[in-house]
Formats: sequence, C-alpha cells, structure tokens
Amino acid sequence: MRAKGISYDTGFVKNGATSRKHFNPETVKRELRIIRDDLHCNAVRIMGGDPERMELAATHAADLGLEVWLSPYPSN
Repeated sequence: MRAKGISYDTGFVKNGATSRKHFNPETVKRELRIIRDDLHCNAVRIMGGDPERMELAATHAADLGLEVWLSPYPSN
C-alpha cells in the first residue's frame, strides 16, 4: 500500500450555508498535525465546497509533508 490516509472536511456548501461554520486556520493546522502524528497518516483527502478553504487546508497538509488529494464537492 502506497499511502495511509484519511479525509478532511473543510465544509460542504448548500444554499450559501456551510456545514462547517467555524474554519480557523490554526485549528486546521492542529487537526492536520493530529492526522500526521497521532493517526500516522501520510496522505489526506481534502473535501469541501469552498475552494479557498480547500486551498488553505491543502497548503498546510503539504507543508506537513502529507500527500494531498483534492476532492471538491460543488453544490450545483
């Protein structure tokens, strides 16, 4: 197996509302460190409907050395 990974939800958007109301960059960094250090993953699938949130999470994940898979979920 090449990678051990998990999905990271940045928030799904429906009718202008997001499923993850609070999206703090420091929380994202902390959660991604937990994915790497505590769950021992080397990959993360970034999911969501807001491209800016996905980019922020993907950048933090890559900075931590995680392989990043983007999985956008547009609402329309």
